[in-house]
Amino acid sequence: MYDVKKMFGDYDMHPNSGVNPQYAPAYPVEWECALRTVEVMTRVDRAKVAALLADTPFELVNDRVAFRFMASPGHTLSLHQGRMFDLMVTVAVRYEGLFTQTHLYMYCSDPMGIAAGRELFGYTKKDCTYAFDEAPDGSISGRVDRRGGPLAEFRFTPDPDAPVVRLVDADEQPGGEIHVRRLPHPERLETAYADIVYRRTPLAYSEPRPGRVAMTLNASAFDPIAALEPEILSAQFMVSDVYGGGFAVEDRRLLKRLIP
Repeated sequence: MYDVKKMFGDYDMHPNSGVNPQYAPAYPVEWECALRTVEVMTRVDRAKVAALLADTPFELVNDRVAFRFMASPGHTLSLHQGRMFDLMVTVAVRYEGLFTQTHLYMYCSDPMGIAAGRELFGYTKKDCTYAFDEAPDGSISGRVDRRGGPLAEFRFTPDPDAPVVRLVDADEQPGGEIHVRRLPHPERLETAYADIVYRRTPLAYSEPRPGRVAMTLNASAFDPIAALEPEILSAQFMVSDVYGGGFAVEDRRLLKRLIP
């Protein structure tokens, strides 16, 4: 049962943990949860993805884009809701010896997840509402809505004969996440500060459970994920009982300052 006295579980607030002044920190830097993910692997015109990454120094690895619908039961940043949800639209990249991932688009159901992700790691997170419904037969259906408008829908059905396609064709998959973090200029439409931030959280996914998926992306001028026009290659369901953040459990690095 949720206890408001333990709003963020066993984790406390820390000074210097975000953009707020020290008397009003918004979130702890530590968190933990389980993770239940439907991963829809797709192929997208490489030129479209390259255009989205044009203002980063990251090298795109291939033409695959993962749509990951992620439910996080017991997420300590969202205990009052019981779980958090994210949709991450992800590609593999390389940067100065790192073989990692960057998220083209991200949608999150919790305001603390959005704030912490943007402030600390340069995530592209926006708000959303969602459904993520698991049935006894292993099928999963869900949707992502943004401010009353439908953004994405999916239905996953387990099928042991379906293919499993990962983000790259290799035993070693990209690890961690890298983003350009930006702070806007208050006087004009300009970036006042930018840097490159990398993190790698503990994650222990199960073997992918293959299946078939139907996914619909809805056109939106504010969230043009449908413009990627992805071709579905595979879908799989994965679970991790290990997922969390904080200085003691993850690799967190400020790699380079870009502006000024």
